[in-house]
Amino acid sequence: MDIIQSKKSQEWLIVYVANPEAKKSNTYLGLKASVYDKIRTDYNIGKQERCVYLRLNDVDGPTSELWTTFIERMKDSILASFDLQVLQIQEDTRRLDMQRHMPGWNYCTFFILKEGLAQSFEIMTLYEDALIQYDELEASFFQVLRDKALAWFGHFGGTDPEDDSGSILNFKRKDYRDLTNKNIISVFDFRCYLFARQCSMLLKLHRVIDVYSRAQFFITTFIPSICDNKDNLIPYFLESWVFSACMNVVNECEPVAIQLAANDPEFIVPYNAVKADILLCARRQLDKLGVLQGHLPDTPPFAIHLDPRASKEAPAAGGITNQKLLEALTSVDAFDKMYMALSTRAIKSYDASGRSRAGLSVHGDIASLKYIREKYDEAVRIFESVIWRYGEQDWSFIENGLLIKCADSQKRLLRIDQYVESVLALLKNCKWLSSDQALFYANELLENVHKLDKGIKRPFTPILSMSVVSIKDEEEMESTQIEVTIENHLSKELTYDSLALKLVGNDPEEVVFYINEQVLQPGVNTFCLTSNISTSGNYVVESCELAIGKLVFQQMFMTAGQKKKVIRLNHDPNRLLASVAQPNQVCLGERQPFAVKVQARQSSVTKGTLHLEPQADGLELARSEQVTATLTSKDGTTKAINLDMHDDHTIDLPALDPQDQLDLLVYYESGYSEYDYRIKTTVAYSNGDDHFQFVSADTVPVAIPLSVTESSIFRETCIFLKVELCCNGHLPVRILGSDLLPSKTYAVESQSEVNEWDLTLFPKQNATFVYKLVKRSDANQDEGVVERPKVQFNVKYRTLKTEVETSVGMILEKKLREHNLGQHFAYVFGKVREAFLSSVDYSGYGLMDVAHLDDFDAELCESFLLHRDLKTKVELLDLIEAFFEEHEAITMKMVRTYTPADSPVFAISFPLDVPVSKIMHTAELLLPQNKDGLIVSEACPCTLRVTQSTYWCTEDKQHEAQEFTYDIDIDYENWLLSGKRRLRFTSKPGETKEFALQLVPLKTGNLLLPPVRVSSTAADIFAATVYVNSAQQILIKPKSKTATFFIEQQQRILPMASSAYVTSPDTVSPPSTALAKS
Repeated sequence: MDIIQSKKSQEWLIVYVANPEAKKSNTYLGLKASVYDKIRTDYNIGKQERCVYLRLNDVDGPTSELWTTFIERMKDSILASFDLQVLQIQEDTRRLDMQRHMPGWNYCTFFILKEGLAQSFEIMTLYEDALIQYDELEASFFQVLRDKALAWFGHFGGTDPEDDSGSILNFKRKDYRDLTNKNIISVFDFRCYLFARQCSMLLKLHRVIDVYSRAQFFITTFIPSICDNKDNLIPYFLESWVFSACMNVVNECEPVAIQLAANDPEFIVPYNAVKADILLCARRQLDKLGVLQGHLPDTPPFAIHLDPRASKEAPAAGGITNQKLLEALTSVDAFDKMYMALSTRAIKSYDASGRSRAGLSVHGDIASLKYIREKYDEAVRIFESVIWRYGEQDWSFIENGLLIKCADSQKRLLRIDQYVESVLALLKNCKWLSSDQALFYANELLENVHKLDKGIKRPFTPILSMSVVSIKDEEEMESTQIEVTIENHLSKELTYDSLALKLVGNDPEEVVFYINEQVLQPGVNTFCLTSNISTSGNYVVESCELAIGKLVFQQMFMTAGQKKKVIRLNHDPNRLLASVAQPNQVCLGERQPFAVKVQARQSSVTKGTLHLEPQADGLELARSEQVTATLTSKDGTTKAINLDMHDDHTIDLPALDPQDQLDLLVYYESGYSEYDYRIKTTVAYSNGDDHFQFVSADTVPVAIPLSVTESSIFRETCIFLKVELCCNGHLPVRILGSDLLPSKTYAVESQSEVNEWDLTLFPKQNATFVYKLVKRSDANQDEGVVERPKVQFNVKYRTLKTEVETSVGMILEKKLREHNLGQHFAYVFGKVREAFLSSVDYSGYGLMDVAHLDDFDAELCESFLLHRDLKTKVELLDLIEAFFEEHEAITMKMVRTYTPADSPVFAISFPLDVPVSKIMHTAELLLPQNKDGLIVSEACPCTLRVTQSTYWCTEDKQHEAQEFTYDIDIDYENWLLSGKRRLRFTSKPGETKEFALQLVPLKTGNLLLPPVRVSSTAADIFAATVYVNSAQQILIKPKSKTATFFIEQQQRILPMASSAYVTSPDTVSPPSTALAKS
């Protein structure tokens, strides 16, 4: 016991083993208790139990309670001994570490001591604690390395057999511990041993990813030390050692990783990431060996990891001991086989880890290998799948390196289309090219661009850049121009075939400005683009295309997040102009036309077509074979011509000389009553080989500002036509003239001699016109060629709104043309009219002859001038403001001054429906001829004579009798009627009926005779009555009689006879006899 207790860090335990036969007797005699208790009493110290009891051949076996107690006591003793040993070693290590700077201190001794602690942890399966000890040893080694105190290491090492290819994770390859104890271990062996012990602990902990990470760090940090001592090493030792170390780590970790991946699928991604890096590190050693041995060229990407200071004279590789490397270096095929195998494994790991960009690099290396082996088809396939991804990531330098080889391969394979695309990609990254390379590829582009089989589209940037500068549409210019600048970033001039700028809008939806066959010099170039389409409106710049052969550079201006570029276009100042409006003369009741005016201006038209396209629902153009037009030449002569209309409503235009004008009417049909219609006008015309187009969308107002109501008053031989004219809206109208045109049935016998008026008609006000009409006789039917079925009431007028707007337009146009801005008049006036003239009080103007304009609003004007260049916008704003300052009101005098002499006068023809046939009766009350008057209350016999007229009756009904009713409208306050007040009778044309009546007047004085009306009993027959006695008055006289009355005092005397003048019975008369005469 003394010997055992004298040893440090050890624990002891007494095991008392009893004979199974003595079990019962001993127990009976009490021997068990006395002997075992004695031992326990002698050797147990304090509460620590040092004795354990066992029985030989226990029937319960290992599961017995005695054995369980024994095993637990053994574990406790072992752990206690382990704790003591750990504490002792830690104390010794701490003490030795504190003596680091004292003379005689030895790192190897310190390492052996601390490694003993690590091995103790390892024996107890405390791998994490053991790893910590090895990590601390590594940290202390680097501290010694920084202090340059490596005297305990004999030399760097690496000169033993198979040092370049031995397993880096095999810590038993050499007797490293013995070498350390003898202080003769080399730095190379020491670091390999320490790394192997760390990885051993990590593998036991199943921390495979950490093994890869530490391996990569260890290899990369140890390479500089190997390079510093390469003179003492065999040729290619570094490459062989790195390759062997990487492959050894992969081979050792893969079996463990497979087990871990089966249990944890999330382990696969990070594992493959670190594995791919180790494989790529091994493959790079193959790159270096391939370049040094002549299997690969000394160019990127193979030579980028070579030491530039290394000697270019490559020795033989016979000194290395890695057999796989030696086999790979024996031939190109073997080398390529290993190269492809390693690269493929790395790519698969990168793909499995989701690091696709890292995998691209390996793909590029494979493509470069195929390229140098002249396997261009395979190289191009890989290059094309890789390069575009570098372009997406803006890795231009790497992209160019691959593109150069890809382009050369495509050129050798005669794939011109693909070659041009690669050249374009290189020129896109021209800043990463030398000047000679940029010039070479620019020449290659121009040389091959016309050999393309199909078109190629590429963005302008970064080879070119363009911007829209301004729009030019001065009055002296033939057509509108758009100025653009294009900057050529190449050092060589380019000759392009066409440059086109596409604008999008409403009518038309697309306008293209272009210029052809120009030279694009290096730097900034300015070009003015024109279009064959003349249109007006706001357009958005959509795209610009520059074509060189089948190569098209394109720039889009309407991408998401990009501010739109809006351009305001006006119609070309001197090219053909067409307009659509309502005709000056409108005839209601007939099919209505649009008035189309085509002005050639400075254009010469050899042939052309006019197409009107309705933009409103229900509006259709009428189809006709020919359309009549009036051609007015420059000298003012006119002639009528017929133009052909096709099934699609396209009208062929004649040849036009400059300044010619063509006017025509195109009829339309509409199922809806609209106030205005929108019409798209397209004129396609040519002048020799040049083709042009005019497009415009006009809103044509078709509202009629006047309305009429008519009434007819029949007489025996004539009709009085009463026409009432009123405003059809809220705007006053100035009536300039009126007349009534006869029809084929009626002639106008009497109308006002004044045909020219100057009458202002206000809303809710009527103007009445009365005309006398007579039927045309057979004698004068053919005197005048009158084919109108109805009489027409013609009115000449001009709305007050038109007067004011015309004068404002003339003043504003004059001001704009004085500053050479007349081309903007149509647009500016339209906006000014909408913004400032819509609230003018035209009724006040009609009364006071003064129209007050709204105040100038600079912000409002600026809002509709946003899409012009700054200079033009400022000039227009100043001119509009000056106009409103000078003309706060428009007077009648100004209207007459600025209204042109040829200003159109509008006219409307209203067809009026006057009945052609009618049943006309003449009714007359015949009174006695011998009486000077009638006596009140006396019956007057009279006769009602009713005669049916034959003047208004048609020939087929001359002998047809019909039933009628006369009706006498008696005013019972004035008359009493004896006879039939209403009577049904039968009459036919020319027949006279008489009816006897008696009228009794009830009042004295002049009384109107009762009116008489004759009507038909049939609901569908209307009969008119001419009452001869209409408004006739007759004098009614009072009676004159003599009467005698006998009057007695206090007695009422009743009248003996009826009298119209009897006194009231309530009246008391004096007692006398009187004679009254009345």
